[in-house]
Amino acid sequence: MSTIPQARLPTPDLPGLLAFVRVAELGSFVRAADALGLSKAAVSKQVSALERRLGTRLLHRTTRRLSLTEAGQLYLRHAQTAFAEARAAEDAVAGSEREPQGRLRVTVPMTFGLLHVAPHAAAFLARHRQVTLDLQFDDRQIDPVQAGFDLAIRLGRLEDSSLVARRIARSQVVLCAAPAYLDRAGRPLRPDELGGHDCLHFSLAVSGRTWEFMRAGDVVRVALGARLDANSSLALKAAAIAGAGIARIPAFAVADALASGELETVLPDWDMPGLDVHAVMPARRYVPAKARAFVEFLVEAWRATPDWRRPSAGGPRRR
Repeated sequence: MSTIPQARLPTPDLPGLLAFVRVAELGSFVRAADALGLSKAAVSKQVSALERRLGTRLLHRTTRRLSLTEAGQLYLRHAQTAFAEARAAEDAVAGSEREPQGRLRVTVPMTFGLLHVAPHAAAFLARHRQVTLDLQFDDRQIDPVQAGFDLAIRLGRLEDSSLVARRIARSQVVLCAAPAYLDRAGRPLRPDELGGHDCLHFSLAVSGRTWEFMRAGDVVRVALGARLDANSSLALKAAAIAGAGIARIPAFAVADALASGELETVLPDWDMPGLDVHAVMPARRYVPAKARAFVEFLVEAWRATPDWRRPSAGGPRRR
């Protein structure tokens, strides 16, 4: 009986794949050549050979601009995932005692990242001399796999089940305003009284303009208009301190202003849903040592800081 010979799959062009990934990530043949220790001509030749082998164009090249084709975007996502898996496997084989090394790409929320991640970057790099850190600040829910990140720090509810998440901290959310504003406009006693106030709204909130309050098992939701919309908690904090109105802001962003008296807690007898802080990584069999080291470092650093909680409802109230 005759057998039908099976088609032989071509061996992956690893040098070309690596050259393409570096060009795509760095946005330049020159910078990719520097990173790889090759000439620009050699990198260009490797990428061109890869395109011929695949039978499709991966990059649009002009004298002023370099961009990915649709096929290039798809190929880049798979290539980055393959490289990440390979690096993670090396970490696992080398054992947990190996010093973390390599470039660690992390996406963090803007305000939280500026206040509670960036200040610890220098100490992390001093402890792990073989790691380089790339922090990207963005409040959008970026897919770390597609964007080529090793780690994402996220706040609030998680929806993407294809990612592996670990809760590493939690912050309360507080309603607050400047004492001068409350002296002028009055201090609301119930959530439904907020409709008569100037409210400041975080425009990226997943709950939209509905604010939720909880007390003794009761849940009250209030749909509000807003005098000010902003996509930055720090912008809302500044506006609230200036007397623009009542803002809903995570405690990690306003704890200092509440402690100093610049802001006052509104509706102190009511709670609002808190924010979990998660470390989110692509679903891999092996977690890179550099990512594990960064997460553990943040947990350790935040353990030494005050809790991100609002002041006790029984505390002094400025009038």
